Amino acid sequence: MENKVALVKCDSYEQEKVDEAVLDAFNYLGGIQKFIKKGDKVALKINLVSKATPEKCVTTHPSVVEAVAKLIINEGANCILVDSPGGPYNSAFLAGIYNASGMNNVAKNTGAKCNDDFDVKMVEDTSTKVARKFEILNVLEEADVIINLCKLKTHGFTGFTNAVKNMFGAIPGLTKVEMHARFKTLDNFSDFLYDICDYLGLKLCLNICDAIIGMEGAGPTHGNPRKFNAIIASENPACLDVVGCKILGKNPFDMPTTKCGIKRGYLNSNMDVIVVGEKLENFVQKDVNVPTPNNFTPFSSNIPKFLQVPINKMFTQRPVVSKNKCRGCQKCYTHCPMKAIEMKPKNGGGMYASFDYQKCIRCFCCQELCPFGVVKIKSGFIYKILHFKKRK
Repeated sequence: MENKVALVKCDSYEQEKVDEAVLDAFNYLGGIQKFIKKGDKVALKINLVSKATPEKCVTTHPSVVEAVAKLIINEGANCILVDSPGGPYNSAFLAGIYNASGMNNVAKNTGAKCNDDFDVKMVEDTSTKVARKFEILNVLEEADVIINLCKLKTHGFTGFTNAVKNMFGAIPGLTKVEMHARFKTLDNFSDFLYDICDYLGLKLCLNICDAIIGMEGAGPTHGNPRKFNAIIASENPACLDVVGCKILGKNPFDMPTTKCGIKRGYLNSNMDVIVVGEKLENFVQKDVNVPTPNNFTPFSSNIPKFLQVPINKMFTQRPVVSKNKCRGCQKCYTHCPMKAIEMKPKNGGGMYASFDYQKCIRCFCCQELCPFGVVKIKSGFIYKILHFKKRK
């Protein structure tokens, strides 16, 4: 797999500018015809993690999706806009997300189609490392070509999310809960992400990142917009992630998904990439607020139970929610992979989410999926001391 990464400057979502930048990215990598031919069924795997408008910078911006869709359709191929966010994978749930994110407008403007095939397929691959059998979206299974359209954002669990992490959306919404429960550690979870990429193989032929305005802080859904002014593209998702990580001002060797890329053969031991187009150093930002990846491993069960919770609290990060601010919507309760959340009554009426930290694996799905942004990540006292130097 090539380690070439196209880096193109684009400082706004004005459609003409985005069209030009995306075309340049394709040309740096060999042109649109290298990836698409007439009659292909092309799935654009976008990031539609939640029901959010483009201004929130949570989802792949519609102008980037539109630019790619137009190039595909101009080649005589069919284009389908695809993702499975956290929640039920069905027409009713996706309809609101397509509308809020601007995907309905993209379909109207280009002739692309928002996915309406909500079947899933159980697949089996003995060559994968940690997941021999798992469910995948049928529309991706039947596609001739898949283009991964990700968004450069921070992430409470993995540190950041870009090309490799975006492929978790190939797993049906509620099945993601099961996958987090199966792959509790960052190492295993990262391996599973590469298992998805390995299974899709050569038809996952290109990765394009919307890094015009990304996110910092409490990503992937409740952080703050951050301008990076770039479109990034690569055939290799791990190479694209290396460049995205460096733009965030972080060492790729400190991030679990890029580090796993070496073990899985997507990157060499030095994480060497060839950047074409703009100079990478012109895009690197050193002051981006990026969470430390959550390498949480519970302490030994040999420790008395009454000590396990306070020790874990001191040494780790954990999700917390204000009893008064919680709206009691139960979304975190429904999607917690370890059933570590209990809904308790408030004194004045209503319910709030309460966490069982002995069960919690710190995947932070609760923070990601909270529609009101009231689930926060709190760091333990010893954790803060251990990570102070790294943050500095």
